Amino acid sequence: MHPFDAALRTTTGRWRLVVLSLERRVWGDCGHTARGPDGLDWAAQDVDHRPMDLIVGAGRLDRRISDAEELLVAYREDTGTRYLDHVPCTPPDVLVPEDLSVTILINSRVGPAAFMAVEDHAHDLALAALPDKPLEEADEAQRQRVAELIAEVAKWPGFAASVASKVLHKKRPALIPILDNQAIFGAYMNPGWPERRSLMDSVYAVARIREAIDWIAFDVTRPQNELTLGLLANVEPTRTRIDLFDMVWWMYFRKLEPVRPPLPAAPPLPAAPPSA
Repeated sequence: MHPFDAALRTTTGRWRLVVLSLERRVWGDCGHTARGPDGLDWAAQDVDHRPMDLIVGAGRLDRRISDAEELLVAYREDTGTRYLDHVPCTPPDVLVPEDLSVTILINSRVGPAAFMAVEDHAHDLALAALPDKPLEEADEAQRQRVAELIAEVAKWPGFAASVASKVLHKKRPALIPILDNQAIFGAYMNPGWPERRSLMDSVYAVARIREAIDWIAFDVTRPQNELTLGLLANVEPTRTRIDLFDMVWWMYFRKLEPVRPPLPAAPPLPAAPPSA
């Protein structure tokens, strides 16, 4: 048993955790979904139901999410799970057009312009200079470099910060957070949400991207969230800490702001009367 689990059992006596002994992330075959030992699906784990609070908002716009575990488990039915589970066949330090495909699972709007931009500009992208470490361990200079890298890609044709972060996240899944234009910039960082619907503005500025990174880094390291994040990691042990944050926040966002149903199709025009 992991020392964290043992301590938790001893101090509370109320949690019964059913976890696999996974001390590191195990990758599946290239292009496939990561699975645990003997093909066991890691998502099959469970814990006793009890509300777990997650506080988000970086101490500036704090919101308390009281059903974090329920939202995390619900995310298993979201197409984003396939995005997170997908193991790229492409190199971790090189961005190629094929990297765009998996982002469609998390609502990116990529098209021909983005494909051609990667072909034309990715050779100048200094991905190899980014450390392979968690965001919660990154220093100020490393967070700034992440912001600058996202902003650099965001300026390419067919991109903005949202798509740029979604494609780069797969290169450094513990370091580069997903910065969805609606869920993060338009809701998480928006004092007018949820009273008003989320903003949908595209973001390009380094300063705004860095601000979002700092907010997320604050929330995944704040002492009030330490116990909850540890418990959520036992529910989804293959996920990085920023993935746990993103999964819970995305489901909370969509719980409060569901996708609008499509407008009904216009009725057909009446047939023209026959000519005399």
